[in-house]
Amino acid sequence: MRRLFAFVFFVSVSLVAFSQSKKDKVTPAGVISSVSASSAGQGKVTISQDPKMAVLLKKQLQESEEDLYIFYTGYRVQVYMSNGQKKAKEEAYAREKQMKEKMPDLPYYVSFSSPFWKLRVGDYRTYTEALVAANMIKKEFPEFSAEVLVVKDEETRDLTFEQAEKRR
Repeated sequence: MRRLFAFVFFVSVSLVAFSQSKKDKVTPAGVISSVSASSAGQGKVTISQDPKMAVLLKKQLQESEEDLYIFYTGYRVQVYMSNGQKKAKEEAYAREKQMKEKMPDLPYYVSFSSPFWKLRVGDYRTYTEALVAANMIKKEFPEFSAEVLVVKDEETRDLTFEQAEKRR
């Protein structure tokens, strides 16, 4: 009985493993040709479209494959950091909410890097810019001034957003 069960189990696992096919990556040049190509046992698809559509599709696929984000080291102002298990997360979000009321134009980043919850503010390319912002935060929120400091952090810039802004 055990052998029969083991045999049936092995056969079913083998069938499942070998029945899945590996999909090929679609290249910009072959998207339309792969859809309209005929193969045995499958129907034929005919695409009637403006030739410019193929050019646009190729361009779109090439753009989506490119890395449209850049990463660089910049500076942020750290307003809060704690490893308190029960209250650190709530405190970080409470400070973010409190600061957004007075300074809504700054970007805020609440993050968890075990075991610390952190609240960081701004995206600054130089230490001096971040230091000016830190002094402004210390003046606006004197109760946070003991914890406010400038830290080096990796920033991410979305190039598609910046390119759209330049076009406007």
